[in-house]
Amino acid sequence: MKDRCLRFVRLALLLMAVMMLASCRQDTDIDPIEAAPEVEPPSAESFQRSLEGLWSTEESEGDDAETLYLFEWQASGGLRVVRDGVWLNGTVEDVDLDNGTLALHVTSDSGPSETVTVRKVPDSTTEGAFTLRITWGGGQTEDLGFVRRLTARDREGVAEAIRAAGQDEGGPCETDAPAGSVRAALVCGHEEFGALDAGMRKQFKELADRYPDGDRTVAAATRQLDACDSPSCLRAAYAQWQAYFDENYDLGDVVDYQ
Repeated sequence: MKDRCLRFVRLALLLMAVMMLASCRQDTDIDPIEAAPEVEPPSAESFQRSLEGLWSTEESEGDDAETLYLFEWQASGGLRVVRDGVWLNGTVEDVDLDNGTLALHVTSDSGPSETVTVRKVPDSTTEGAFTLRITWGGGQTEDLGFVRRLTARDREGVAEAIRAAGQDEGGPCETDAPAGSVRAALVCGHEEFGALDAGMRKQFKELADRYPDGDRTVAAATRQLDACDSPSCLRAAYAQWQAYFDENYDLGDVVDYQ
């Protein structure tokens, strides 16, 4: 009887050892590369996308309402910012990943143009969380806290603010860019690109009138400009073609493209 019990115990221990060995082998079959979560490397684009949402000043004085900021990222048009329903007609000049800052050059018909700095301030209590500090060209600052992510209605509000700003500027936008293209949106929505486009079109006309191959060159330049899908691409294309004109043709310099 005693020998039978010992045999049973040995059999049970052997079975447990086999099961544990099989479990260990299954764990070692997992590919560590496939199991690791995908982490997007930091980039200027990811930095701008991380700002998207509804933000507000964290303090208000008396009965004054807090100031609301809408940050919207679009792959075709870049970062768009609306402050209390008014579009900040701005172009991203620089993204400093090391210091967590973004420089936005804002143009205005009613006031001086200035560079606004947006800084991400890490939250010491929550990993990955942050607030924003806005520093205006004159030194004024605003501290912003996150309210919520954007809704479809918020995005419609951004588009409406941009349309309203365009109507305030008066008159239709003059450009040969196809309607609905990125180039048309930037030229009609940003003073910088409007000036670049107007100067380039003036040189296009002079080129076509004075040189036999002018029409072909204009067509090639126009195709490249219309193919751009971002502000940085369009800005670079204007600069490249201006450099090409300066080197190969005798045209008047209308705008500084650098």
